[in-house]
Amino acid sequence: MLGFLNLGKTKAGIRTADAATVKRWLDSGDAILVDVREPGEHASESIEGAVLVPLASVSARSMPPLSGKKLVIHCQKGGRGEKACAALQEQLPSAEIYNLEGGIESWAQAGLPIRR
Repeated sequence: MLGFLNLGKTKAGIRTADAATVKRWLDSGDAILVDVREPGEHASESIEGAVLVPLASVSARSMPPLSGKKLVIHCQKGGRGEKACAALQEQLPSAEIYNLEGGIESWAQAGLPIRR
């Protein structure tokens, strides 16, 4: 069964994916998750396996190797993630980049695990 994928785009043309879709991608090894919040935020709660790259440090060079995988960006609620996605789309035009819709808050609301 393929399952429902909740994918969309913001008004700025940034691709989005809901928490359940991102979780499936991570579980299958199809995506890399990057947290663009500040180190203190990441230390207090995080999604297992997320790589911390604070928004001010976001660039193509600061991203982990994608090796053909989707790049999913997340923040607290989605705003900083959208900014990071916009910058990265310009720098990595061939990459498949998504913003986690609603950030880590939507992840938690979906009942998915958070490291505290």
